[in-house]
Amino acid sequence: MASIRDVAKEAGVAICTVSRLINGTANVEPETQKKIEDAMKKLDYVPNELARGMFKGRSNSIAMLVPNIQHPWFSSLASEIEKILYEKKYKFMLFSTSDDKQREKECFKLLKSNIVDGIICGTSACTAKEYQKIDKPMVMLDYKVGSKFPVVVSDHKMGGQLAAQEFINSGCKYVIHISGIKVDKNIMSFECHEELDRVLAENGIKSRRVPIQWNDFDFHGYFEMAKCILEEYPDVDGIFAADMPAIAFLKAALAIGKKIPDDLAIVAYDGTYITNASTTRLTSIHQPYKEIAQEAVRQLMEMIDGPEEEDDAEGQVERATADQIDSAKERNTHIDGNLILLPVSVEKGDTTL
Repeated sequence: MASIRDVAKEAGVAICTVSRLINGTANVEPETQKKIEDAMKKLDYVPNELARGMFKGRSNSIAMLVPNIQHPWFSSLASEIEKILYEKKYKFMLFSTSDDKQREKECFKLLKSNIVDGIICGTSACTAKEYQKIDKPMVMLDYKVGSKFPVVVSDHKMGGQLAAQEFINSGCKYVIHISGIKVDKNIMSFECHEELDRVLAENGIKSRRVPIQWNDFDFHGYFEMAKCILEEYPDVDGIFAADMPAIAFLKAALAIGKKIPDDLAIVAYDGTYITNASTTRLTSIHQPYKEIAQEAVRQLMEMIDGPEEEDDAEGQVERATADQIDSAKERNTHIDGNLILLPVSVEKGDTTL
């Protein structure tokens, strides 16, 4: 592999001249620039991006942390973020932590260097205090850290309300919903379950939450869980779960002869591509992953690049705030301090009336 020393020798210039051209730290005469570029092309020289990033303090790279890349929601979101960053000429690094606190800490330790300019954090294994120690621009997904970092998240309360209405319309009397294990009040996704319980209770509908460690299951595990729950609670007539376990409940219910949605209504939460994977389409609460990706990147770019300099600092803040509000209205987004809420929607399928 050619080095910068080889390029300098081929072009007949000093190593520092090649370095200045690559890093853009000084002007180089057009004739010299052509010699260097020709030498780089001939030797198939590729500059060391990490070294350049350390030198310039910028790497044009963004990292994203997710608990499990196999999860359809996180894979859909990560794919969309990668597309957006590519258009902005940013490289994308993805870390899957298996929802393990130690692995997450190791990722943050690596990212403290200039290897990335910013972080999009979709994990929640650490505590709010631990996240607040991160000294890089960072956007949180679904986890409230405080005022230091913006949080881009679906309106989970709205999601719980919409799901409850589907069960009400389907005439359900007993709804079971599958949730993760709530270990931290700052994790916002639990709001959909709390709101679901509230609305169902107001309408005289019994509900029961079954907490699971979702990262422990593949589809077979979800299917076995679904069979056990349907056997243990034969009178249940409504199921609310994330996409993959919802599909498992659909398969398990059909296997024991239940009619969908007459005997059992099912509402999935996330609304990713897998809800349309079978002949029976799941009714789902769709989290707008494309809009979340766009908003997360937008927030992160503002943190990295900073506000435009202006003499009238007070006026700048007022105009920036007004612009943010107007922009949020256009995107149908609610901003409350550093919390950016995006509305969810019902994707009607065959599993509710």
